[in-house]
Amino acid sequence: MTAAGHSHGLRAFTALHEALARLEGPAALGFAALLGIFSALAFAPFHLAPALAVSLTGLVWMLDGARGRKKWARAMFLRGWAFGVGFFLVSMYWTALPFLVEPERHAVFLWMPLVALPGGLGAIWGLALAAGGAFWSSSPSRIFVFATAMGGAEALRGVLFGGFPWNIAGTSWMPGGAISQLASVGGVYWLTLMTLFVMVAPAALVDTRQQRGVLGRSLPAVLAVALFGFGWAWGVQRLADETVSTDQTVLLMDVGVPQTEKSTVAGQEEILSRYIELMRTVPSAPDDIMIWPEGALGKPMLNDTQSIDLIPEFLDGRVLIAGTSRFSRVETETQWFNSLAILRRGTSAAELVGLYDKHRLVPFGELAASRIVPFGDYMSGLLPEALQINARSGFTPGPQPTVLLPQGDVPPFIPLICYEGLFPDMVRKALPQRDQAKWIIVISNDSWFGAGLGPAQHYAQNRYRAIESGLPMARVASRGVSAMVDGLGRQVGRGQPVPGDPEGWRSSVVRVPLPAPLSSTPFQRFGPTLFWLSLVIVAGGAFLTWRR
Repeated sequence: MTAAGHSHGLRAFTALHEALARLEGPAALGFAALLGIFSALAFAPFHLAPALAVSLTGLVWMLDGARGRKKWARAMFLRGWAFGVGFFLVSMYWTALPFLVEPERHAVFLWMPLVALPGGLGAIWGLALAAGGAFWSSSPSRIFVFATAMGGAEALRGVLFGGFPWNIAGTSWMPGGAISQLASVGGVYWLTLMTLFVMVAPAALVDTRQQRGVLGRSLPAVLAVALFGFGWAWGVQRLADETVSTDQTVLLMDVGVPQTEKSTVAGQEEILSRYIELMRTVPSAPDDIMIWPEGALGKPMLNDTQSIDLIPEFLDGRVLIAGTSRFSRVETETQWFNSLAILRRGTSAAELVGLYDKHRLVPFGELAASRIVPFGDYMSGLLPEALQINARSGFTPGPQPTVLLPQGDVPPFIPLICYEGLFPDMVRKALPQRDQAKWIIVISNDSWFGAGLGPAQHYAQNRYRAIESGLPMARVASRGVSAMVDGLGRQVGRGQPVPGDPEGWRSSVVRVPLPAPLSSTPFQRFGPTLFWLSLVIVAGGAFLTWRR
């Protein structure tokens, strides 16, 4: 391109920057929300990374205008908040679907997932950007300020009120692709910080200063290109090796029952019958490990005589790993657990050879709301009836993340139940000896999420646990994606439909060899150390490049 062409392109970007910076009032909030909506295309199932770069660049240019106003903190907060509302509303619309299971009773409360949730999560971003406004300037330093503020906000979102790190920026990269491999070095939060910097760097090429200093403004873009190029090349090299399989074969099985049929007695009986039919008809070997999803039967399997009597007849030599709720009575108190059970065929009934109780419970959905916020019991009453018992009394959390060491030939594994698969430390801190683990098992009930973005996003984020740890992952999700993933996050087998489903059901079965684990990753050894170190370095970059 000629010098004239560069100059023309720069003038065009300058005009766009000025137009965005001048936006005020409802127009500014509306356009910020549109940018947030557009940024959702960067996440599963689309993974269109340029959408995040365009959206964040536009947001920074809008923040440039906000910082010049008399009430700049308010203006920056509102633009960041509106961007977050647009993003969370569109990318997480599926959180409203549980309220439509019985719409005649619960549709009136749709404001909770469609207004309160995006509004609250957006406020975290708005507050972070308002705080960053204290250090904002027209120089390239604002790129470092933005990455620091948003990187810290995403880390906070992962712990606040129990944590909800859904669709953080690092997960925008296709799991199993080259850039996603960087999660093995510093974890997904470190990848998020790097992603935010890379995606927003183009915004520095245009600012409110005069046209001189173009080379100085190129500094963030040059650093971003270097980071992306190195990360991509390193990731490609890491992915060069083919998946190595072990001799162990795993059978992933879900009957795909709709959520509305899980709570009825007739539905629960049909679920059990369908699982038994699949156990009889799906080809397998006597030493297979069979896995069912979270809450597989819709009832407490270990406390149900019919289930415990019938299932062993069809196990043969196979091991069954299944999700189930269960209860135990201590004196006058009944405690409920969301559990993963390991069963073998005993002499007369199923023999329980391993048990894990979910440690990290979903706020308001599983963890008693009274433990989270004031007036939590009242808020629980607004939830769909199927969730109210859990939210009011709550499941009892298990003691800690753990490595299960089952009897027999089942390789030691780290169990994760649904929501737990969002948290890197659930794998990294598993006890007694995380180095003994050979794989990860994730079970989930994605039937609450519908058939849209929710199940695809959940699967993508779970795959990052394999990348961070180097451990293969077997994932079974009710009406979601059931698949085997290797230690690089690559899918090596995915559930396929099986004929004979009842109307409206969607079974999924795949039999696949268990991949071999990789050597321990830097993230497994050092945890989030690199994230915090990099956050300090990026913040330091803001001060080194700062100009009023």
